[in-house]
Amino acid sequence: MNLKEALIPRLSTKEKPFAPKSFDSFGNIALIEIPKELSKKKKLVGETLIKLHPRFETVCSIESNHEGKYRVQKVKVIAGKKQKVAFYKESACSFFVPLGEVFFSPRLSGERLRISNLIKEGEVVGAWFSGVAPYPIVFAKHSKMKKAIAIELNPVAHKYAKKNVELNKSNKGCGKGEERIVLIKGDVKKQSKKFKNYFDRIAMPLPHTGYQFLKEAFYSIKKGGVVHFYEIIHKGDFGVVEKQIMDEAKKSKKKIKIIYKAKVRDFSPTKEQVVFDILVQ
Repeated sequence: MNLKEALIPRLSTKEKPFAPKSFDSFGNIALIEIPKELSKKKKLVGETLIKLHPRFETVCSIESNHEGKYRVQKVKVIAGKKQKVAFYKESACSFFVPLGEVFFSPRLSGERLRISNLIKEGEVVGAWFSGVAPYPIVFAKHSKMKKAIAIELNPVAHKYAKKNVELNKSNKGCGKGEERIVLIKGDVKKQSKKFKNYFDRIAMPLPHTGYQFLKEAFYSIKKGGVVHFYEIIHKGDFGVVEKQIMDEAKKSKKKIKIIYKAKVRDFSPTKEQVVFDILVQ
């Protein structure tokens, strides 16, 4: 039985069509978006979810869109333990994630592993907008990169990135995490100026406004390097973002080729997050 099926018998006729089915798993915490039509039934939804999946100690509801300087969503505990710091595992790596204070998506786990498999031995990788460091830590575990430079502006995310690098030091490949992963707290626009033609590869999973940093990516990437660029689009409409990429490459006097593009996750009923792998020739 899924969540929607479990909720239906406990909802009114008017409420039944809005019963949620999907949620995100952050290890010991579930995060769910509850329609406004069920705003008075949040506790019921949370308790039902824990009953169906006892591995969850806590259920939190999403209380806002991605907002503010750090693009975070407000969350609220609606059932279980009063905690918002999740202990999450992915690709044989472990992470502390303070929900509501940082941007993090478990639905990007496949992307982190995909890029890891593309990284060649000895590469220097830029992990921009690195949050609590899932990208560089998974890269360190699953590739033979030389090192990753992780840049993050959010001080809370940076603090937890340090904790997570320490947490994963015993992992094969992450044993010398302080050497293979360099954490920088700062603005990508400012920090990137230190890295002209420096990176073999850059991953930049910033939602909504990543296009504003394409100039910096093209400045920092080596010839022959690849930029993994993420954006939110209306479903199936890759064209707008492709034009943004091509226009910025022209301004930056870079010859590029989009070698891969794909949907990575649904973002809303009408929007999706996509990735473009951009080869700088």
